Formats: sequence, structure tokens, C-alpha cells
Amino acid sequence: MQEFLVSILLGFSSFLGVESLPRDISPWKIETQWIRQDNGWILEATTTKVSELCKNNDDVLVLPQVIHGIHKVFSDGKLVYESGDDSFQKTSSFYNRGSVSCKYLAKAETLSWSVKTYSHYFARVNEMPHITSANSGFYFIDVILNLMSAGSLFILSLFSLFIFKGRVSNHYIVSLAIGSITLGIYAALTSANYLGIKTEMLTVHKIADVCAWVGSFCYVYFFRKFNFLGKIEYYSFVISFILAEIIIIFGTSADVVQMGSTLPMPFAFICLISLLAHSIYNGFKAGFDKHNVLGIISLISFVTAGCNDLLHLMGIIDSYMLMPIGSVAGVFFLAAAVNQDIEKTYIQRDDLVDNLKQKVAEQTQHLSDALEQLKKSQVDLVQSARLASLGTLSAGIAHEINNAINYVNGAVIPLERKVMKSIPESDRVITEKLFAAIKEGTHLTVEIVRSLRNFTGLNQAKVKDVNLKETITSVLTILKSKLSRTEVELNIEDDLVLNCYQVGMNQIFMNLVSNAIDVLPEVGGKISICAKFIENDEIELRVSDNGSGMPPEVKNRIFDAFYTTKGVGKGTGLGLHIVQKEVERHAGKIYVESEVNKGTTFIIRIPKNLETNTIEEAA
Repeated sequence: MQEFLVSILLGFSSFLGVESLPRDISPWKIETQWIRQDNGWILEATTTKVSELCKNNDDVLVLPQVIHGIHKVFSDGKLVYESGDDSFQKTSSFYNRGSVSCKYLAKAETLSWSVKTYSHYFARVNEMPHITSANSGFYFIDVILNLMSAGSLFILSLFSLFIFKGRVSNHYIVSLAIGSITLGIYAALTSANYLGIKTEMLTVHKIADVCAWVGSFCYVYFFRKFNFLGKIEYYSFVISFILAEIIIIFGTSADVVQMGSTLPMPFAFICLISLLAHSIYNGFKAGFDKHNVLGIISLISFVTAGCNDLLHLMGIIDSYMLMPIGSVAGVFFLAAAVNQDIEKTYIQRDDLVDNLKQKVAEQTQHLSDALEQLKKSQVDLVQSARLASLGTLSAGIAHEINNAINYVNGAVIPLERKVMKSIPESDRVITEKLFAAIKEGTHLTVEIVRSLRNFTGLNQAKVKDVNLKETITSVLTILKSKLSRTEVELNIEDDLVLNCYQVGMNQIFMNLVSNAIDVLPEVGGKISICAKFIENDEIELRVSDNGSGMPPEVKNRIFDAFYTTKGVGKGTGLGLHIVQKEVERHAGKIYVESEVNKGTTFIIRIPKNLETNTIEEAA
């Protein structure tokens, strides 16, 4: 089975046209071309043109990169450089090219170079050893950069655990942290010998490749959870990932392990490219915000590094292994994107909290207003109920009094005739005066009863045309006893009619006149009541007095329920509140003008026709 897998891997390499030697091998001569030796494949070459290669002692001879390869350089048969253990019992750098200073080679007549790799798949070179300057940086790129990448990934994993804890879902944190750690392990193990790790090459190779794919899986899983990846691409990669890990773990040769490492590559890059396309599409659709841009940079880092390494491992291009560096950039920008998304979420949360506070405040104010209105309505309801009860009682009393007066009226005239016939002539004058007083008293009683019935209006709850002068006269009749020392000036036309609720209008005049009586001086008190048509088909009513007047602080509160300036037991504080409510019920407005020690005037403006006005407002 393993031989079959190796044959597939090598066949794939041949299909791509990958050659085991470069076309130009000068000034080298191939002595042994990739033959099996012990536990690996070896290539040997020699050159006698050392002086042409090493013209300057400051130059170095750079050896080609052979993955998992062990280089040896001999100067006139003497070993001057060896990059590792060619028995592969101890690990060595996966990608280090190796280099030898020309000061050790300049005097040699024959220079021999051999490279041995324990993988048939990697038994190839893209170039022969060549001279370059001492500061070319191959060692930094192949070794130091990988170790730095490993350290950076470990640090990023700690940041993921501590910075994002409690701010995003745990599976995001775990996938990001595990991905960073495993990719860091992979980057570190590519230069394991520089870290003092002496484990067998195949074991380290397996661990590194397992970690590389676990890290890649975590990365793909992370984006899958954000719904940036379709099910087909994702599960295809998952299946290939599982098969690859099984092959890598249980493989007994480097080529089988490499076959396992190669298997998920196409699926991984399909996923990454799909993610990249999806992110760019979303960017054009919704706008390239910082979160989206950072995510795209992260994906580009992984895709670019992954594609480069895939082509390099296949031998199609001669490049550097960039996956460790790409992993650092990818994880960094991914973490930055997550952090930006968190900040965006917190901003949205703060906006929601602020809006919620505002809504709560608005609702609280609304409820407070509703409660206040309910209290006022309750007061009005109680007062209305009291007035209704009073009206019912008054109507009943008026009815009974009226019956009694009818008896008196019915009997007084016959009585007068009979008495006048039977009394002496000398008593006739005084008797006539007495009967006149009785008639006047009964007539006055009838007028009071009639006014009381008009005021209560028990059967007059509907809107009707009301003669204002008669209405006010009824009120004045009821209050006649209180007005004995008060001059009342009535300036209302006899035919002035108002379409209104008569009971409500009675309450308005009763309360205004009663309040005026209470503030009048003991001598010289005067109340003026007038009504007239004004513009906009309205009627203006004025009730004025020359009483004590009101200061501003009292004037501002007179319509508040239960507010009164009268002594305890002398006022409820509801009179003017009821007046205001009745005026509003009649679609009118009430104003007050008052000056201390000069008097007060209440001005009421009401539509002449309440029914028409109400219909227009409803329309």
C-alpha cells in the first residue's frame, strides 16, 4: 500500500515535468546521480575549476536547497563541511541550503560535493552549488526567519487566549490559539537541530507535517464558523485532512509521509481561494471596512505563502519556504480582524444600550405622563360623579319643592278671595300686603327651583343650543343670597345662543362667579359678565371682578387640581380645574389676566357650534 502511494507521488511529480537535475550543471561533473544508498538517495558531483568559482576569499559557496537533505563538501578529499547526520537518526534543518567560505576552498585542486535525502520525492536540485557574496542572507531566510516565525506564533496564541477571552465565543479562541501553536511548532521543527532537538528525522518530519495541517484546519474552521465557506469545499477539505493525518502518522517512510502532506493541498487552496473570493465579494457588496480588509490580507498571506510552498515542494519553482512567515502574517491579521470585529460589536452594543436607555427614558416619561393623566382623569371622574349625584339629588329636591309650591299657588288665590270677603274693611290693606308677600315668596321659590333644574340639567347631557343669558341668569339666581351686596353687570344679548353642553356651561359660570364672590371686597364689590361674537366663528366670554387679584406664582397654578389659596375647609381646589377641563371639552381655550389689588378677568373662547367643530377636527 505504501509503495502504491509513493508511486502516485512520484508519478505526479513526473507528470509535472519536474527534473532531478538542472540543465546547466557547469562547472560540475556528476559522479553519482540519485542512486539508492542505505536509507536514502545520494547525488555526487565534482569540479576541478575551483579557482574559477572562488575568486574572492570573502565569497561563499552556496549549496542548493534539497529538502531534508544532508550536504557534505570535500576539499581534495578532506571533509570541510557537513550539514547533519546522513543516517537520519538525528534531525537536521528541513530547508537549510548550507554554505562554505571560499577561504577554505581557494587552494583546492578538486572540490567534491554530495547531498543525501531520505525521500525519493525530494531527490532533485534546481541548481548546482554556486558562488555568492557572504551577506546573501540564505541562512537568515532558511533558518532564522523560521525560528522567529515560531516565536511570533506562540506569542500570538497567548494573545488569542488572553485578549479575546470573554469577548468572542470559545471555539473561535480555541481554534485561533491551537492554529497559532501548531503552526509555530511546525516552523520551529523545520530548524529543530538549531534548537538542540536530536530526535530521528522521520519522527520530527511527521510531527511537523501533522502540526502544519492541524494549524491549517483551524484556520479554515475559523472562517467556516463565520459562514464564509461553503459546505462542499469545507467537508472536502475535512475528509482530505483526516486521510492525510492518518497517512502521515502511520507512514513508515519519508515519501509516504510526504504523500500524506501533499494530499490535502489542492482542497486547502480551494478553500482559501473561496474564502478570499467571498471576502472580496462582501467587500464590494457591503463596503471595505477595516474588519473586511484585515481578513482579506490574512487570507492573501496564507494563500500566497501556501501556493509558493506547494510549487516549491513540487519542484516547479525555485523559491524559499514562506509558510512560517505567511502563517505569522495570516494569524496576525486574522487576530486584528477579530479584534476589529469585537470593537465594532462593542460600538454597536453601546449604541444599542444608549438607544435602549433613551427608549426606557421615553417610555418612563410616557408612563409618568399617563399616570399623571390617569390621576387627573380620576379626579375629574370623581368630581363628575359627585356633580352627577348632586344633580340627581337637586333634581329630586326641586321636583318635590315644585309640587309643594304648586299646592301653595293653587290655594293662595281662593284663600285670598275668601279672606277678603270676610274681614273688616279696616284690615283689607294689611291683608292685601300679606298675600302679596306670600305670592312674591312663592314666585321667587318657583324661579329658584327652575334655575336649579336648569343648572343640574340631568336630562341635558347632549350638545344643544343654549341661550347664554338665560344660563347665566339661572346661575346668578342660585347664588342670589351671596350676591346681595355685590353689583353684577350683565352684558349679553338676549338672543346669543351657544351650541354646547348646558351642564358643563353651568359649571363654568358657577365656579367662576363663586370664586369671584370669594375675593370681592366687603364694600363696593363688582362682577362683570359679558359675551360676544369674535372672529373664526367663536364666542368670547369674560368674567371680571375687582377683587384682590393674584400674584404670578398663584396665577401659574390656579388650574392645578387641588390647588387652593383658601383656608382649610373653605375650598377643594377643584373649581378652576373643572372649568379648564370643561372649556377643553368644548374645544375652547381659557386665559386669565390678574393684577394684585386690581382684580381678575377670566377670558374663554369657545367655538359657536361645538358639533361642527368636533366633526371638522375628526375629519
